Amino acid sequence: MEKKKNMKTIYLVNRITKTSVPWRWSEYFNKNSKNNKINIVDIKLFVKNLKHYKREANIVHGHHIKAMSIFLLLNKRLKIKSIYTVHGSYLFLSKSNALLLKFIFKSSDKIIFVNRTLYSVLPQSYKNIIKDKYEIILNGVEVDYKYKKVDIYQKFNIDIKDKIIFHPARFVEEKNHIRIISALKPLLDKDKKLKLILAGGGKLEDNIKLHIKKLNLSDSVILIGTIERDEVYNFLEKCEIFLMPSVSEGLNIAFLEAISMKSKIVVSNIEQFTYPLEVYNLNPEQLNITFVDPLDEENIYMGISKALSKNRNLECNYQDFSLNIMMKKYDNIYYILFFV
Repeated sequence: MEKKKNMKTIYLVNRITKTSVPWRWSEYFNKNSKNNKINIVDIKLFVKNLKHYKREANIVHGHHIKAMSIFLLLNKRLKIKSIYTVHGSYLFLSKSNALLLKFIFKSSDKIIFVNRTLYSVLPQSYKNIIKDKYEIILNGVEVDYKYKKVDIYQKFNIDIKDKIIFHPARFVEEKNHIRIISALKPLLDKDKKLKLILAGGGKLEDNIKLHIKKLNLSDSVILIGTIERDEVYNFLEKCEIFLMPSVSEGLNIAFLEAISMKSKIVVSNIEQFTYPLEVYNLNPEQLNITFVDPLDEENIYMGISKALSKNRNLECNYQDFSLNIMMKKYDNIYYILFFV
């Protein structure tokens, strides 16, 4: 059977944000995929225009539990082929979202995990549901992304002589902000030019601010809110260290972007970070990566100290993480699911 042109896929999300993984994927796919048009849609708009999407969509690819659950209820009538990508760990789901995930597993045609760990931690009953319909596809990154230059020092009121430790992450428990700040205190107290930049927001923001105040680090830890993708890349270019010692992850896109920018990197030694390097047989030292125990403040401190003392290796090869490789794997799944 010949591959049909103009296949149309919906990326279904809770809400659209231009820094999100689905947004980045849709932008890249639409520029580079020859046979598939991606339309990113939030669940409210989808529900409002059911007849249109039933007529126009060949596949719905969900990325968020709430949006996908609503769609799958409606899909009993719509009969659209469906894929769901698991980006986060089952271990950090609420009870209600865990139940919804089981419903998604039962009702979707295909389940994708962005790393092996996200599958491994599932209860056996969940694994049984998807045993014949899941795959693991590692996230990719646009390795030659042409970002707009931004004066981050002026925009975010940072002294150009400051040395930046950059941590872009949602303010949630698994991102480990409290332990990070505590681990960094000796370094921040010793070197007043060293600054921890926290980019993001979330439910723990007030707790994080209180912890910063309690440790008397208000001049050394700077919260800049959620930032644009190009601003992330400018920070990766300028920072001394990209820091992400998370307790749990999917496959962190910012981590891959930091690799592509040849930043010095400190991340946790959890499988979500180590597994991609094992798959591609890559040496973390050559990629400027230092691994730390995310539950040990002293180990985080030592890892950051070690990374600060290193020179940045600008000769590292990061092509294995190409978004184009990932895109081809998804395109093949779309084709098999709908046309075969």
